[in-house]
Amino acid sequence: MSTPAARIADLLEGVPTPSNPRPARYPDPAPVPPPRPDGPAVTVTVVWGDLVEVPADLHVTGHYRSVVPDAAELALDRAISGGPRPLITEHTRLGWIDAQLGQVTYFPCGTGPVRSAAVVGMGPMGTLTEPRAVQLYASLLGEAAAVGHVTTMATVLIGAGTGNLSVGQAGRALVRGFAAALASMGPPTPPPRLTEVLVVEVDRLRAEQLLLALTGAAANQPQVRIRQELREERGGLLFVPSAAVYALTALSGLARPADAAAPGGPDPPVAEQALSAVLAGFEPGIRDKVREQLARLAEVARTDLSLTVRGPTALQDGSVPVRMSVQSGTGGLRWAALTGRATVPERLVPVDTDLLRELVGRLTEPTVEDARGLPGLLSRFVVPTDFQRLLTDDATVLLELDRDTASVPWEFLTEVQQAGVERRDPLAIRTQLSRQLRTTYSRVLTEGTADGPLRALVIGDPGDPETGLQLPGARSEALAVAARLSALGVQVSLFVGAANSTRQPGVEPARRLDVLRALLCGRHDIVHYCGHSAFDVSGTGRRSGWVFADGLLTEQELALLERPPQIVVANACYTARLGSAGPAGTHAGAPDAAGRSPWGNPQAALVPSLADEFLRIGVGHYIGAAWRIPDDQAVTFAEEFYSHLFARGPGESEPTVGAAVRAARKKLYEQRAREEQEGGADRQRWSSWAAYQHYGDASEPFLTSGNPSDRQGDGGGTAS
Repeated sequence: MSTPAARIADLLEGVPTPSNPRPARYPDPAPVPPPRPDGPAVTVTVVWGDLVEVPADLHVTGHYRSVVPDAAELALDRAISGGPRPLITEHTRLGWIDAQLGQVTYFPCGTGPVRSAAVVGMGPMGTLTEPRAVQLYASLLGEAAAVGHVTTMATVLIGAGTGNLSVGQAGRALVRGFAAALASMGPPTPPPRLTEVLVVEVDRLRAEQLLLALTGAAANQPQVRIRQELREERGGLLFVPSAAVYALTALSGLARPADAAAPGGPDPPVAEQALSAVLAGFEPGIRDKVREQLARLAEVARTDLSLTVRGPTALQDGSVPVRMSVQSGTGGLRWAALTGRATVPERLVPVDTDLLRELVGRLTEPTVEDARGLPGLLSRFVVPTDFQRLLTDDATVLLELDRDTASVPWEFLTEVQQAGVERRDPLAIRTQLSRQLRTTYSRVLTEGTADGPLRALVIGDPGDPETGLQLPGARSEALAVAARLSALGVQVSLFVGAANSTRQPGVEPARRLDVLRALLCGRHDIVHYCGHSAFDVSGTGRRSGWVFADGLLTEQELALLERPPQIVVANACYTARLGSAGPAGTHAGAPDAAGRSPWGNPQAALVPSLADEFLRIGVGHYIGAAWRIPDDQAVTFAEEFYSHLFARGPGESEPTVGAAVRAARKKLYEQRAREEQEGGADRQRWSSWAAYQHYGDASEPFLTSGNPSDRQGDGGGTAS
């Protein structure tokens, strides 16, 4: 797969390099057997309305693996959730919904139109083809029919909302899947009680398109009966693109010839007067062309039309996240994307391993020249062409990564630069960009934040000064962070310096046992660590953790946490020696038999490894620096992050961790620009903003209720 002669310099100069051919596309499942016409029948009714407003015995939406609910699924989630934790969202974040294709997961409900709710698995995003959708619908109908109390089921057209299927493809899959399921229930099996399926669409034009698609698909499927009337229920909407289609259809009708006026429309003189008023502002030549094209458009049915209307960019904090999955695989990188409008099926980018390794190495603590020149190459080299258009500031970007692809410094992603177009700021500066690790374990369910003040544990400079692991800057950062959190109403436990180092007056030393006691017994919401981090390669496995003078604090000790912190921030330096935690001179992150990332140096793999350990024990958010950060910039990032984490004005929604990380990155980025104008910035200061990686759901709020000041209780914030 690799080509030793290929270099990054070759790509920058436009020299082509060999790559492996694309392997076969994601395999489709075996085709379903032909349906039997003698089985029971089901009636399908298209409903224009809001799914959760339509009465039914069972409400169902589709669910992609590891993707938190949005659109109809989010509406269903809110309808069934009575507390502060939306059930489906929380189960997704905990990894409790397997979402195998066609697998149905049920959720309890209260009172109201939604009496019973479920989601049906769609598999990983980007893999839902029409044949797989047929299997999904067959599994769904078979499951629903087996539930004794269900006579009516309400669902949406799964796969055509945030899916990669058209309305026609998804409608065809529904009919074929339902027919296959009904055929398996034929005699002598008693017919199911389920006799009607309501397919709900909130947009009026799409509801009309759906009715036509289902009617055509069921023409030769007598057991799937499509009602020809569009049923209306509460909550139906007309989105901007559909409204534009209706308006354009009406306008085109005015341009019909006088002898071909639409039945029931205005008389020709009235139509001509209205059309002339609309076109009055155009030049004569344009008016004639518009009339001509409108007359042609008048012959097109509105259900055959679709428009893409780009309105003003919505505020990113309230927009639907763009989720991208990047996984290492045979032949290169496998990508899939899920946006608010569509899912992009899987793409394979053939990648030369040597080139990617060199690129990751040069973008890890890069020189100023590399930080300027290589981000554009990163986007062109590893991002599929049709995915590059998604790298905008319209929405939060969530990257689902495996341990290999997590080594890539994705924070440098930028839009592909077009000739003559002004260079824009990197994506992670313009919007929220966060990471999620694809793992085989589930996040632990923890209690919400307790009443009273938020609690934080701050650890600074715990390394052994006798082995050269003392960090005065980490000590200063810990003190600054403790002061900032206390000022924000957080109750702080502070440990600074090793026991054999210079003591900080009034502050306990950072002994490993004392810190572990505080972690296990203190119920902290935030843990902030400033010091060295390293791999432990002295044992049989590959472990990573935080370096103390008396050893390495790892997941083995932290696994005992009953209530993991919500946020862990680690301004942790790359460590070349482990002191008593491992053999002297061991290189942090050195490759071992347990495996290593094929791309990038060990330093690039350190933060994902640490994040993996903490996410494993249930930490919701892990924020770490992938290379050394100047002391003053580490303090700036921390102070800016915590200030924005707790910033909320009257009536505003709860702050998110992703927004706070973006604000802190932006502060460092703008600081770098000022320093450059004043005489230049060194390599660390130039790209320190990109070193910070956030693992977690960028859109997840941190505070559960009220401002920090509302939760101080009688004691207020203290540093001890």
